[in-house]
Amino acid sequence: MAGIVQGLIFGFIVAFSKKYKASATGFLAALIVIFSFNNLQYYLVDTGIISADTFFEIVFVPYQLLVAPLLLYYGLKMMYPEKPISHKNKLTLIPFAIGFILTSTHKILSASAIDSQTFESMFDPLQGLIEFSSIILFQSVLMYLFIKVLQLENGQGRAFTLSTRIEPLNWFKNILILFFIITFMWICVAVLFYVYDYYQAYYVIWITLAAMIYWLGYVGINKFGIQQERKKIRNYSIKHQVAPIVRKQKNEHIVALEKLLIEHKRFLDTNITLDKIAEELNLSKSHLSRIINNELGIGLPDYLNSLRVAEAKSHLLNPEFANYTLVAIGLEAGFNSKTTFNSAFKKITSFTPSEYRNSKPESEAMRNHFD
Repeated sequence: MAGIVQGLIFGFIVAFSKKYKASATGFLAALIVIFSFNNLQYYLVDTGIISADTFFEIVFVPYQLLVAPLLLYYGLKMMYPEKPISHKNKLTLIPFAIGFILTSTHKILSASAIDSQTFESMFDPLQGLIEFSSIILFQSVLMYLFIKVLQLENGQGRAFTLSTRIEPLNWFKNILILFFIITFMWICVAVLFYVYDYYQAYYVIWITLAAMIYWLGYVGINKFGIQQERKKIRNYSIKHQVAPIVRKQKNEHIVALEKLLIEHKRFLDTNITLDKIAEELNLSKSHLSRIINNELGIGLPDYLNSLRVAEAKSHLLNPEFANYTLVAIGLEAGFNSKTTFNSAFKKITSFTPSEYRNSKPESEAMRNHFD
């Protein structure tokens, strides 16, 4: 019951808060609220507040058939905020529509029937159909979103631009995997119930699933806050240029490399690799690697990190971003995690990002520069 109350409060706060106003967070709030309503109706019958007959003949709504579509819409809008939900993806609402019509029909018929046991026996297979349909739909959505995450990580269907970069999605991918494991266990428990009438295992599944969905809500909102900070940092970054190291003589390929990485800010691309750079510069991978090592004296990973650290330093000492999280700054500077950001930053500057931000003498000098 505590989880249900927290879920409803969380959902309504997110839904009606201007701070979290976005399509993705709207679908996330709806997911939390719908799941909480679903748990609430089962809580009422499990605790004896209402009878099983009253539950199925008056109260029951197949909310579980809405969980998968809402998760799908949240995932798509979180990954592709600029794209509308396609008509094909909206078809995932059809199972709920059918389930709602069937359960509503059952309520009407059972209310007008003389022999209520007849309609009670008719509802048993309908209940099982709704449950297994919700599991299959949920697993299908999980697999679809997992494929979308992999495509996005591989850059498929999205060219690199400063304005469309998103944060790493390992957190979302891990949640999808855990959801899939839980729903597989859910199938096993459902079979035990309908074959052997063993109900107790349901509590473990529903508590675990509830914890995961509420955790998704917490993490999703936290990631949304980071994403909003990144957008503001990005707007600043687009207008400012990281100055390259000035050299007296430059190899023509190094000039082309710096133009690609610095002028076009490709160093901010977390998916940039030696292979991709060599392909864009029409050079072999081995030849480009030798040129970078000979001319710059360091390998490509260290060179990229030096540019990213320079970008992060400008954000860390900018008063406008004084209260922004280190995660948002590190991700927007081109690092793929807070861990890699910290280790690369300390290797180059001998300071952690937080220590560097709090270094008073240089901070004041930089702030005067920004002013």
